Amino acid sequence: MKRTFAVIVIMLVTTVGQAFAAPVKIGVVDLQKAVSQCKSGIAARAELLKKTEELNSELRILKADFEKSRAEFEKDTARLTDESRSDKEKHLLKMSRDLQNRQRDAQEEVKQLESDYLKKVVNRLGLVLGKIGDEGTFSAILDKNAGVFYTGKEIDITPLLVKRADEEYGKQ
Repeated sequence: MKRTFAVIVIMLVTTVGQAFAAPVKIGVVDLQKAVSQCKSGIAARAELLKKTEELNSELRILKADFEKSRAEFEKDTARLTDESRSDKEKHLLKMSRDLQNRQRDAQEEVKQLESDYLKKVVNRLGLVLGKIGDEGTFSAILDKNAGVFYTGKEIDITPLLVKRADEEYGKQ
């Protein structure tokens, strides 16, 4: 009898708790799409493109200087003394190493800038998602690209995220 009563009480407690539980509401967002479509993402990409062009321009100038020096060396090599030729070869090697180092540094700089811009945009989107989640009483908001195999269009809140992120970006 005690056992039956305990089972009935447990069943009542669990079913009553489920009856009063709020429905689970899940949203899905395509974060990559949101980053590429929101104004802050577009602005960050434009800044990155501008910086990349500046670095490429600088590298083109350095490469042109190197090519000019190499052409002069090849043209004058027959007339140069051994010591002078050796000095110019060393100078060309140094210019070549400097150019390669600058190219590598520029690539690393672009990667770092891209990472910084992406982090900044994703952080902003995260704040907006937090607000959307609180306002829409979402139980969870998942990134579509993080292992979610299927989602219905009715739970995709990417357009809402882009719209709200653009509104927040406009306030700044």
